[in-house]
Amino acid sequence: MNSFLLKNRWTILIAFLALFLRSFQLTSSPPSPYWEEVALGYDAYTISETGKDHHGNSWPLVAFESFGDWKPSGYFYAVVPFIKLMGLNLWAVRLPSVVAGVAIVIGLGVLTRILAVKALKEKQSSCLSMVAMLLATVNPWLIQFSRAGWEVNLATALILWGVIAGWRAIGLEAKQRARFIWLAVSALLLILAMYTYHSARILAPVLGLWFAWQFIVKELKNRTKKVFWQGYLLVGLLTLVLVQPFITAWESPVLGQRVAETSILQKVSIVERSNQLKDMHDNSWWARLAYHRYLIGGGEVLQNFLSHFRLDFLFLDGDVNPRHSSQYFGLFYPVELVFLVVGVVWLLKNLPAKQKQLLALWLVFGVLPAALTKAAPHALRILPTASVWLVAIAVGVWQVWEWLSRVWNKKLAKLVLVLIYLGLFIVFYRHLLVVYPQRYSAEWQFGYQGMIAAVEELRATNPDLPVYITREHGRPAMYYWFYTATDPRLVQEANSAAVKDQGEFLQFENLYFVRSLGEIERTPAIIVGSPAEMENFLLTDQLITITNLNGEPVWQLGLVD
Repeated sequence: MNSFLLKNRWTILIAFLALFLRSFQLTSSPPSPYWEEVALGYDAYTISETGKDHHGNSWPLVAFESFGDWKPSGYFYAVVPFIKLMGLNLWAVRLPSVVAGVAIVIGLGVLTRILAVKALKEKQSSCLSMVAMLLATVNPWLIQFSRAGWEVNLATALILWGVIAGWRAIGLEAKQRARFIWLAVSALLLILAMYTYHSARILAPVLGLWFAWQFIVKELKNRTKKVFWQGYLLVGLLTLVLVQPFITAWESPVLGQRVAETSILQKVSIVERSNQLKDMHDNSWWARLAYHRYLIGGGEVLQNFLSHFRLDFLFLDGDVNPRHSSQYFGLFYPVELVFLVVGVVWLLKNLPAKQKQLLALWLVFGVLPAALTKAAPHALRILPTASVWLVAIAVGVWQVWEWLSRVWNKKLAKLVLVLIYLGLFIVFYRHLLVVYPQRYSAEWQFGYQGMIAAVEELRATNPDLPVYITREHGRPAMYYWFYTATDPRLVQEANSAAVKDQGEFLQFENLYFVRSLGEIERTPAIIVGSPAEMENFLLTDQLITITNLNGEPVWQLGLVD
């Protein structure tokens, strides 16, 4: 880790700017919590109160059962101290991601400096690290995922700092015992990333093994008379202890459920296409080989992999899912295409082989998990590769500035680049804070808070009536517990007898969470659904309507005989 960078006043100023941009109007954009966020928040709340998740599992290590999708445990535990300090609310759920976002900004400055230090002079590498931090501070991709409770954002920060620690370990002299401490820190951070997000379970081990190999090779080349066995024992035991829960859960749903739900190799269409093509050629030996389902699936994986390098995805449109992109720019600003090309050329020419190898592994195995899934390209699943892209773009900006400085002068060149980025950022950030929340509030399940508040008012005056809430917008039970801060002990007590759909409660006390209001079993009742669902009922009282930020009705509720 570079002490100059951490002590530099500009680093502190940039870090505060990054913190401000990621936390300003944090609960307004995105405008409400997505169901994954309420799940993270409520289970963190139950852990903080009882030491168990809402299903009654004590201190889950690898993953939380949640909706039956077994979410990695890291972000849940990261939320716990914030809930202890602030209570169960959206700020507490999102702040770990904000902090991780700032850590990514600082980490990019450190990473850029240590990677380029041998190819540049001291002043140049310091300048480049500041450029990298500034670009990360205003990057649309990083800002998008730092403003909500995204597990992948925390995993990205852990991987980045794990790489920094690993590089420090292989950079120290053989006689310095601190190299083992740095290697242990690297292993700890990379394994924690595996506890935080699914795709990190592929990328983090690859990076960890690469650092271990580089470390061992260097040790063999610089053998000393005294081997520091305590150091090897420290790293080995730490790694073994941390990965043991994964080994224990290897064939259980804790690890396999998410893969089964998202893997492209699970697509029935691949098997059907393979069988159809083989039948067209009389199921001959060569047809069985040429049209094997693994070959067809491998072709789709390759296509998915390459889709993440499409220019429209990276620089123009971004992810089609509005939760993963502001829908205004891509993952980067359009002008950064030029900087990326310039930066890649410079890195290929000037970076030592070891640094290039690390960045290549990071990029390939960071994109591969997304390529193995059904939805591609996918901005969320490849977020851990953001550091690689931004290192190249930062180098490109620095090179263009150097060239412009020779053509004009340094101050004018700097002014031009600053104005370009300032203009692009202002347009993006205004859209993110003003336009985005209104246009995409439905994508963020906006309306649950108002609906649940209205339900509680009706329940207060009609405590004996059953309540029927449709599941049209997803996960109403979890939203109810989150917004009412329901005592976790009541949920845990109800768990064993509750009717569920893959871990999601379909009933809690006198609340029923139904697919449609056609499933109502008894009246009078309080009913809640979309306007389309409610039009078939004659209410005994005034209809209550909850709208999204565009004024469109999302929920309607009232009493029915």
